[in-house]
Amino acid sequence: MDNRNQISIIVVLYQPSPDDLNTIARLSNLYHVIAIDNSAKENVFPGPQELLHYYFDGINKGIADAQNIGIGHLSDMKDITHVVFLDQDSRVSDDYPLAIAHEFDRIAQSKKLSVLGPSVKNAETGEDYKSVIHKDHLTDMDFIPRREVISSGSCTTIDCLKDIGLNDARLFIDYVDFEWCWRANSKGYVCGITPNLHISHHVGQKTFSLLGYIIIISSPGRYFYQFRNYLWLVRRKYVPLQWKIAMGIKNVARLFYFPLLVKQGGQSWKYMVKGIRAGLRK
Repeated sequence: MDNRNQISIIVVLYQPSPDDLNTIARLSNLYHVIAIDNSAKENVFPGPQELLHYYFDGINKGIADAQNIGIGHLSDMKDITHVVFLDQDSRVSDDYPLAIAHEFDRIAQSKKLSVLGPSVKNAETGEDYKSVIHKDHLTDMDFIPRREVISSGSCTTIDCLKDIGLNDARLFIDYVDFEWCWRANSKGYVCGITPNLHISHHVGQKTFSLLGYIIIISSPGRYFYQFRNYLWLVRRKYVPLQWKIAMGIKNVARLFYFPLLVKQGGQSWKYMVKGIRAGLRK
């Protein structure tokens, strides 16, 4: 990968802030940016956007289908070799997409790499997000293998997308990036992150501490997708057993403590139950 003309950024919008639009407009003067807007009303970007490809139809298609639409439009861009996925609130430097693409190529020289993400920091605290289950192991390539990588700030290639396939659009929003990584793993690929690049990211709406653990709280409606999608994914052979068990325990616990300890926990609980009902259906 030699230059910015070989990189496309795919970003999904949903009721973006003016600052979100400013960031996307800035990047679209340097890279091909495909913006798929799931908002109810069309958004207007400030200033010139030389390389912006904007798609709006007034329907919230979910992040999985919206990203698939963006990937589909890459066929019209013959020079593109690398794809960088950003959230609308991702704040990156002008050089970040080029840097993550270079890191991907460097690591892919010795590994069958499917997706590379940055080290992700909590946008509020500045601390790295770390799993309580998995321990990171830095390799001599400045590469940290991960079973799954969140899509925000991640980089893959056109060749990987052709081989592994598109997102599972039925998942709509939750575990979309995880499922793609697990599918890649089943085809012999590895996923991971690089400590050489960082990105700030908001996970959930807020957090609170329970028995020494930081609990990430999402909006109530998200729990429908989390519970439904878990029950869909738990039936798939390529989904890691450890994740199935850990998430199963976490979801059962949520059913008990959310109504008692979490603000709007009762409303979240109702969406959890709806998700269970939907997930039990084939």
